[in-house]
Amino acid sequence: MTSRTVRAEEISVRLAIVPDEQLEQGSLMSPRNPSSARRETSVWIRRSGLGSDSQLEEHVTALVRLVNGCREELTRLSVDCDLELCLGFGSENGQGGCVLTAHLLAGVGGLGLDIVLDLYPPT
Repeated sequence: MTSRTVRAEEISVRLAIVPDEQLEQGSLMSPRNPSSARRETSVWIRRSGLGSDSQLEEHVTALVRLVNGCREELTRLSVDCDLELCLGFGSENGQGGCVLTAHLLAGVGGLGLDIVLDLYPPT
């Protein structure tokens, strides 16, 4: 989640979920470089907690379960925050895929989350 008006710390409190990372608006992009740019938005990040060997659908399911009880608060946060479920996918040979079922996508949509798909080409 990102916001120009809601602090990341406030998102944690309102959802009652501990993030994996929270970065506040105005903080340094690179804390070890005092000359680095400052963040334009607060950023709240929670990962699925599953290993990289898990299927993409399993990661999405875990995150949907985590925030499912926060539906009303997510709706309130959506006024001032961008709510995104960021999915990264890569394959060693350039082939591969996944299935996100209609039921799972309905669950994501019902929570008001946008899906951002980040594809990584083979190296």
